[in-house]
Amino acid sequence: MEEYIRKLLEQVRFKKAHKSIEGEIRSHIEDQINDNMSDGMDREEAEKAAVADMGDPVEVGISMDRIHRPRIAWSVVAIAILIGIASSVVHELMVLDASAHDASISVIGSHVFYTNVLAGLIAMIIIYMIDYTVIAKYAKVIAIAMFVALLLGSLGLTINGVHMYLTVGPVRFLTSAFMLLYVPLYGAIVYKYRGGSAGAFFKALIWMIIPAVFVLKWPRFMTALVLVMTMAVQLSIAVAKGWFKVPKKITIAALWASITVLPLAILALLYRTGSLANYQMERIRAFLYLDNDAAFLTRTVRSFNEVNMVGDSGKELLGALPNPNSDFLLLYLANKYGLVIVLVVVAAVVAMIVTGCIASAKSKNQLGLVMGVGCMNVLLANLIINVFQNMGVVPYADSFMPFFSAGGSNIVLAYIFLGIILSIYKYKDAYPQHMDIGIRGRLKLGNIEIMKN
Repeated sequence: MEEYIRKLLEQVRFKKAHKSIEGEIRSHIEDQINDNMSDGMDREEAEKAAVADMGDPVEVGISMDRIHRPRIAWSVVAIAILIGIASSVVHELMVLDASAHDASISVIGSHVFYTNVLAGLIAMIIIYMIDYTVIAKYAKVIAIAMFVALLLGSLGLTINGVHMYLTVGPVRFLTSAFMLLYVPLYGAIVYKYRGGSAGAFFKALIWMIIPAVFVLKWPRFMTALVLVMTMAVQLSIAVAKGWFKVPKKITIAALWASITVLPLAILALLYRTGSLANYQMERIRAFLYLDNDAAFLTRTVRSFNEVNMVGDSGKELLGALPNPNSDFLLLYLANKYGLVIVLVVVAAVVAMIVTGCIASAKSKNQLGLVMGVGCMNVLLANLIINVFQNMGVVPYADSFMPFFSAGGSNIVLAYIFLGIILSIYKYKDAYPQHMDIGIRGRLKLGNIEIMKN
């Protein structure tokens, strides 16, 4: 048997698939050996017969080589490139329109949008070339490094009391986008607790709470909401798939009640007793009462909601609303070109997200599934919030239209997530359902050396 497996694996060029193939072939041979022994053969005779039944190891190995070779999700790549081109064209047209109306200051960032798309595509390729299990292996280390970076106030830039940017040398990244990069890491962190009981589940909860506290202290409520909801979906999938030795239905129900019903009840109590800060009270009033002064922006958005299916509405949105090339891009497109263009843009982003989810779901490895679904859910949540914001259904919120809104940080974030999806799909046939992603040996962090066994 050992010689058979060795010859078979020599035909498989993709080394990372060897362990999975070996386990599959060995299991199949052992099952056949047991069947043969139950028919009266001794162990040695049963093994020889089982190996013979497997066929020629070279031919089987060549067949396995075709099945387990690295793959590229070409549908994801194609849609990403098409969206990159389309979004660049949209922003070039906005620059021309703003110049004609002497409103160039309102579309700052659009003139370099194509460079952000290029940077995003490069980031996507780099992440694709990195095995996602390597990222998962060091997920806790990377997460702690992220928290340390956020704690160093000298690296951050605060505007009007809101922590906006993380700045390291010439690189400046939105703290909200930076924090959303935590989501795929969280999927890997939860996976590290697989097989544990209630204690392991609560440790996974703590890793969910930490980034949410960071974001709420900035304060960026909508980013915190997207983070928590997305991580809750990942944790729910983990529970449903039996990663934890806990009652599945009760645990999932308690999880969602604790992040929805309980916070809303506390918020309602604080609002009714006037215990919140003034700006927080105003934001809630803006959501509840449109005649409130804080709801001025929402009323303005609604004043632009009457648009044509095709063609200009005759209303000039540039200068009337902040960030028409990012936060209110859909509303601008609806007024400038008609509702059909908006539907095409939204459909393109939805297609990208659905394609990414399908690519993740095709992976046999559950770690890849949870990491990939987390990435796509971040984009989906921002899409939904941004659409409602542009419709005037919800007040102005911290969101973006994935792949289309101006802003280098969010563009790069979206393409990094696609890179993770491509990496997951690349190894979809190479890795088994479960695998060990624990750190072994010495790990050095500066002058600190950590031993992991």
